[in-house]
Amino acid sequence: MPATPRQLLDRFHQAMLDFSPDSLADLFADEATYEFVFWAPHRGASQRYDGRAEIRAGFRAAWASVSEPPLTGFGAMCVHETADAEVVISEGEMDGVNHATGQPFSSRFVLVLRARDGRIVHLRDYSDVLRTAAGLGRLTQLFEQVRAESPP
Repeated sequence: MPATPRQLLDRFHQAMLDFSPDSLADLFADEATYEFVFWAPHRGASQRYDGRAEIRAGFRAAWASVSEPPLTGFGAMCVHETADAEVVISEGEMDGVNHATGQPFSSRFVLVLRARDGRIVHLRDYSDVLRTAAGLGRLTQLFEQVRAESPP
């Protein structure tokens, strides 16, 4: 029996907690799309990963510079089933810790997940990029990247 969208969402959250780009990418269909709605300069111009291989490579690159996983859990979770059996929506908070300072932080998100045949085929990620960067102590770096990549 293929995994349901809700089961895939639970596995997605666990892969994020495990900080495993491979476990995360393995949830997606070969031709899936992972779309980031809120712009972050380190992701390049497209702000999306197309295909399982690009999802895997993108998360490997993003997480490679992190010595300790910052994510510690999820709070205030609410999952919405929809009239479309392929779609589930998750909203909540991700809890983390800045290992350099020991300070905890939280950031809000909304995920819209579409699954087919037991794999995620499209995920739209509405994560609070500013709050996450602030919690990780990278807000200045984020602003510098935005300035460098923005047209004059």
